[in-house]
Amino acid sequence: MDIKSPKVFETSDKAHADLFNAMVKVLLENDFGLLDQLANHTGDTKSHASSAEKKKWNESQLYKITADDGKQLIAVPTDGRIFDAIKDKGTCTFYAPSGVEDSPAPNKAALRGIQTVGQNNIGTGFAIDTSGNAYYFYYNSGHISITWTQLPTIAERLKWNNGQLYKLTPDDGKVKRLPNGTDIFTLPTGPYMGAQLLNLPVDNDQSFYYIEVLDTSHISNGEVLKKITATRSFDNVTWIGTFHTQGFRGWERVITSGDAKLDWKFPTIRNGWKTYKSEVNNDYRVRVAKDAMGFVHVTGAITGGTIGDVHAFMLPEGCEPPFPIYNVGIASSTGGYKGPQFSRQYIATNGRFIIQDTTSNNEFITVNCIFKAKE
Repeated sequence: MDIKSPKVFETSDKAHADLFNAMVKVLLENDFGLLDQLANHTGDTKSHASSAEKKKWNESQLYKITADDGKQLIAVPTDGRIFDAIKDKGTCTFYAPSGVEDSPAPNKAALRGIQTVGQNNIGTGFAIDTSGNAYYFYYNSGHISITWTQLPTIAERLKWNNGQLYKLTPDDGKVKRLPNGTDIFTLPTGPYMGAQLLNLPVDNDQSFYYIEVLDTSHISNGEVLKKITATRSFDNVTWIGTFHTQGFRGWERVITSGDAKLDWKFPTIRNGWKTYKSEVNNDYRVRVAKDAMGFVHVTGAITGGTIGDVHAFMLPEGCEPPFPIYNVGIASSTGGYKGPQFSRQYIATNGRFIIQDTTSNNEFITVNCIFKAKE
């Protein structure tokens, strides 16, 4: 408002009039000074809102997404629907108690969430129920309900559940060490190592073994189906065994190139027989070996011993035949050519190798033969 100036006093007593007018002038000056301070903030040391600040306040977010106390903005009634409560709202927080019709929570548990909206009646959001399950949701303008998706999705959960959860090795990547006395028939799929184990290919073997198990029982209606590989460390011998419909089918040894090398034994020659000596100094010593398949190899040449029922030598232990065997050996005679000469040889089940008869004399008798040893 404008401050009006009063008229000056005019009296016959000029001295008193001037004194009174001077006082009124001071009052007017104070009034104009106060008006100037109120209108223009002259002499005010504190900053007041500028036009830019007023513009910023006027353009600020005025829409509430929560209640004044920080709780949810929208409380869905128990007999209502979340969709109906939030579909025409903007960004907001909401709460749906247990029992709400379109809640995705199991057993209709209570749910808290937040909705974001970019266009009318198109919403997306995120919610968590009181059991700790998380969901995202969306609806479009033409929808009549909310589409809920649990996090993680069912497809993701199934993907994890179908993943490899069983450890084949310890965390350091090495092979699991088995305690002494472990029954290898009870082991699940995986590689192992250990000594003094049970049900090894060799009974009561205290050696160190590497074991590999492939258990496929889960595909056979409860039947035990396994493949077990056992390798003895010190000699690199390997066996394979399987469980099938009738239980354990036994161990089978794996044959390798190393098995082709024969470990020859040289039995003692008895009853007058000696190793045949040739003019070219060939080695005709009697030697015996059993190969990895269990076949016994006998070779050599002898001379000068007793022909009959006494043995020329004994086969090494483990090389005995399962039944008596007759063998024909080459023989020779002195004094000119008389045609092929032979000897009849008998191999007993106790390992006795006997020269029973000959078409010539005992000067040169070969003992070459191969047979399967008894098991």
